Amino acid sequence: MTECKYYNKRKDEPVKTDESPDDFFVRIPWTGNAMGLQDLNFLSSTSPIVLIGVTGVASAGKTTFLATLYCLLRHGYPIGDYQFAGSKTLIGWESIAWFLSWSQHNDIQFPPHTSSNAGRVPGLLHLSLKDSKGEKRELVFTDAPGEWFAAWITNRQGEKSTGAEWIHSHADAFLLFADCEELSGSGLGKARQQIKQVGDRIKHNLDKRPLGLIWSKSDIPTERSIKEQISAHLQNSPIANYKDFEVSARNDEQNKFQLQILESIKWILHALNVQVNAVPETERYAPSDLFLSKR
Repeated sequence: MTECKYYNKRKDEPVKTDESPDDFFVRIPWTGNAMGLQDLNFLSSTSPIVLIGVTGVASAGKTTFLATLYCLLRHGYPIGDYQFAGSKTLIGWESIAWFLSWSQHNDIQFPPHTSSNAGRVPGLLHLSLKDSKGEKRELVFTDAPGEWFAAWITNRQGEKSTGAEWIHSHADAFLLFADCEELSGSGLGKARQQIKQVGDRIKHNLDKRPLGLIWSKSDIPTERSIKEQISAHLQNSPIANYKDFEVSARNDEQNKFQLQILESIKWILHALNVQVNAVPETERYAPSDLFLSKR
């Protein structure tokens, strides 16, 4: 600060040098990158959070979904009554959104594959939203490699399944990704089986937690009968909160695919809000004076 030529110190303020004993540095409790468990503990200690588990096998479009969500919010699009109100992981968001922001020959560049060497806990991306009443919601999205979920459906208790199991245990809601590109090509059989298997794992002890099925890359035509079969399999046992969404980073003429990304998050927030009990009104002697109303 003292190196700035425009800095004006008070006359009674001593000049500090590099050797001043009272110089100190304070590290903020976040870096702007994707969060880890310690950062999550810090965030959850100050505000209630909604942890959204983004699930599915490799290359299903999970990271691209998150990047497109951030780009839409960055351009001012709302999520229902909520608007973007900040993030403690802006560097993390920008690192994946960069690939959608800059392209050659007007073609989309997709974010790189999330590394399976990311550790035992997924990268966590934070969003702060605020509604028209000024009430805030703190959202945290998992950005985990698809290999975790492939291992999870093979051996739930295996060492490589720890990350997926952590997401399943802690998430408040889930988005399960079904890759329309794979479902419309030669990999149909394997893709269909994996989607069903990951869905079955998620449904175990799901309770009332919302489960949204995300048809990623929906700009690629997929037979309706295939989608209906997968959706019916996931609903072969009752799910309290379930809905399908057709999304893509590439829009259609009605701007539907990208807006469905926002709709999926809006649906999760609505489903979770319905589950919250209303705050009961308390009787007071003097409602106009909180001090005198104490009984």
